[in-house]
Order: sequence, then structure tokens, then C-alpha cells
Amino acid sequence: MLPPLRALVAFETVARVGSIGAAARELHVTQAAVSQQLKSLEQFLNCALFERSQRGVTLTLAAQQYLPIVTGSLRHLKLQTQILFGEQQSDVLRIKVNHSIGHNWLIPKLSDFATRFPFIRLDLTLIDWPSREPCIDTDVEITNGFVESENTRAERLFQEHWLMVCSPAFKLNNQEALSNQNLSLLPAIQVKGYEESWMQWLCHNQYPASLPNIQLEISNSLHGLEAVKHGVGVMLVRSLVAKQLLLDGKIVLALDGSMPSESGHFLITSNQRSAKVNFFCDWLHHQSIEA
Repeated sequence: MLPPLRALVAFETVARVGSIGAAARELHVTQAAVSQQLKSLEQFLNCALFERSQRGVTLTLAAQQYLPIVTGSLRHLKLQTQILFGEQQSDVLRIKVNHSIGHNWLIPKLSDFATRFPFIRLDLTLIDWPSREPCIDTDVEITNGFVESENTRAERLFQEHWLMVCSPAFKLNNQEALSNQNLSLLPAIQVKGYEESWMQWLCHNQYPASLPNIQLEISNSLHGLEAVKHGVGVMLVRSLVAKQLLLDGKIVLALDGSMPSESGHFLITSNQRSAKVNFFCDWLHHQSIEA
């Protein structure tokens, strides 16, 4: 026998928002109605799901184990209902993603998403800068930084680090300057819009304040790394974007050292997420943990 659906919805909502009052407002019912649904579910399961206090409600251990099952089932039911009976395009998830992280990190992982969620078709657009009005014409944005909006929420995905990189041939040809830490003799590539500076990186890693000569300014790290691979110069780049190229030996560290990035890549969605957005966000968080 299955638990009552309304009780499961009440349980998931209270667990997500953290209080019976907030859940009642979201569900457009009274607090008494939500409390009654929770009580009926606890009676059905013969198990306490919440510890109640003046501060609100806290999930019991059993509820913590049960919640992912309920949440996943409700999301799947909602999405399949949308696909079968809703708008024809409800199975299309529209995503805008920064060029660099899209090319070097997200796109290589999308086969896994397609395997897990074959009923969702992705509409992917690569961009350089965060939208001035996030999620107006898209469901999800993954950008370097974000524009604040009362209608959206932003979650930082990674803690990245700045690395100084160059091509293997460039490092071989400039061994003396690099070994003497005299960057003023070297050409450099600068990505537009980054707040962290060469001086910050050098000071953080206790290198002499010898700045390289900026020979090329470019709009994003993806194209900057192409210039690095062709020996144009040294470049400061975030670890996540450079990771695979370093593993493949296509670029190398020009100097040892790193610096935590103050800025970063953010996942931006509307405050009210659809089921397909929740599927993608849960999958994305799992991927970011493994990054």
C-alpha cells in the first residue's frame, strides 16, 4: 500500500523549507492542514519524521534517509506529467554556460546526463558574460560571476585556484627567465574582466614583483588557452579550466604555486525550479563534488 500523496508532498515541502508555516504558505493551505498531513504520514509509516520545538522542525534520522526517495519520486512524477500532458516543449532544458567551463568541463560530462535523463533534451548556448537579467529566456545559467536578482538564486559551484601556465615549448625556450623568476622578460596573455591580478598572484606565492608584458588581451579563458598552447605567452588561469590540458600535457605550469580564487563559477536558476531543472541541478552538484 502506498503512502498518501498529499502527505508525501507536505513532508517534502516542510523538509525543504524548514518550517510548517513556510510550507503552508507555499502549498496555499493552513498550518493545521500541513500538520495533519505530517501526522497521517507518521501514522502510516509508524515512525516519527520530525522533532518539533519552538525553533521549528528538525528531521529525524529516518526522515533524512526517506527524504531523497520522496523528493526523487515526486520530481520524476512531475516531470513525466509535464512531458506527457503539459506543453510540448516541457522536456527541453535551456542552458546558458560560460565558454570556458562549458567547453572544458560541462560538455565532456553531458553523455552521462543523457544516459541518466534521456527524456530531457538540452538547448545549450555558450556565452562570455553573465546575463543582465538572469533566467529570463533560459532555465539555467552557469557563469563566471552573476548579476543579483530577486527572482533568481545563485550557488557557487567550485573553489578554484589561479595557476600560471604556458606551453611546454615556451617553458623550454624561456628556462632562464623562469628560473630567475624574472617575468618582465616574458610576454603574457590577459583574460578580460578578471579581478585578480598578476601582482596578487606573485605576492601570494612570494615571488618577486616582476610583472610580465601583456602582449594579448582576450575575451575568455578558452581562447586564451588556445593562445597558450601556441606559445604566445604565460597566462593566469583557473585550475578547473586548465585541469584536463595539464593532465594531457598540452600546457604546463610556468611557475609552481597557486592562489585561491575570490570569484568563481555560479549556478543560477529561478527561485521556483521546475522538475527538469531540479534533475539537472542535482546531477550538476554531484559532478562538481567530483571535480
